[in-house]
This record gives sequence, C-alpha cells and structure tokens, in this order.
Amino acid sequence: MLGWAILMPIGAMVARYMRQWDPIWFYSHIAVQSFAFVLGLSGVICGLVLENRLNVSVDKHKTLGIVILVLGCLQVIALLGRPDKASKVRKYWNWYHFGVGRALIFLAAVNVFYGIHLGGAGSGWNAGFAVALVVLFVIALILELRICLRK
Repeated sequence: MLGWAILMPIGAMVARYMRQWDPIWFYSHIAVQSFAFVLGLSGVICGLVLENRLNVSVDKHKTLGIVILVLGCLQVIALLGRPDKASKVRKYWNWYHFGVGRALIFLAAVNVFYGIHLGGAGSGWNAGFAVALVVLFVIALILELRICLRK
C-alpha cells in the first residue's frame, strides 16, 4: 500500500511539480520512486508467501499486483533508456513514461482498495486510504493550477 499507492504518486508529483523550482527536487523523485519500488516489490513477495502459507485464493489481486510490478519494472528500464532532451524520440519516450506511470498509479490504487476488501479490513481502511488519495489529488490539482497560472 505504502510503496505503490502512496509513494509512487508522491514521486510522480515531485518529478512533475518540483523541478520548476530546484533541479535537485527533480532528481530526488528517483530516490522516492526507488524506495516505493522496493517497498512494492517487498509487498508482492510478502503477498506471494502469505498466499501459500494461508492457502487462500486471491488470483485477481495477485494478478493485478504482478501487472503493477511489471509496469514498475518497465518504468525502471525506461529510465535507463531515456533519450536526451534534444532527441527526436524524447517526445514519444515521455508519452510512454507518463502513460505507463499513470496506469501504474491507477492500478495500484484499485488493487489496494481490492486488497482491503479481500482482507475484510472494513470501511475504516477504505476511508483512510481514500482520504490519503484525495489529499494527494488536491495537492496535485493546486500545483497544476499554479503551473497554469504562471503561463
């Protein structure tokens, strides 16, 4: 939950909004995303171990988690192959990177809600996670409006 659904959006927001003020913020998103990826990978491994130990069937949740992990790996690979800003293909790389990143964040949030449901954690967990997502969305909206007003 923390890695894929909270830290990944924060890392994306750092990359999108903070680079305009200080380049060091832009590069710090790599650290946040790396930490999020490691936490997310740990979560996937723990989930696979728990599934075997508890002898439960969570096929949809597991499949979605693996898809999210693959998308995360593709993002890491994409960073290694990022073309220079002057390159003609940089525009397409940006489309790919932004698209896969947004899909990853959306699917992670969906999978967290589904995991809360499967775990029978109750409406308190759903509400808490929803509040966290709304707070992140409002912050992103404010920062996006700030960019639009500057132009």
